[in-house]
Amino acid sequence: MTNQHDDAAPQSEGRYHTYVTHHIPWYVRALWICFWVGAIWYVVKFAIPMARNYF
Repeated sequence: MTNQHDDAAPQSEGRYHTYVTHHIPWYVRALWICFWVGAIWYVVKFAIPMARNYF
């Protein structure tokens, strides 16, 4: 086995590194919003009162 180092220029090295962002669908955003609203509701409704009784 041989160790070969390619001393390529950064411009030619990066030509295959194209990063394309993908659009997040509206329903995925809606699911995350529902999750966080539900998590906050749970903490306010159940977790805080139980913590008062526990401590």
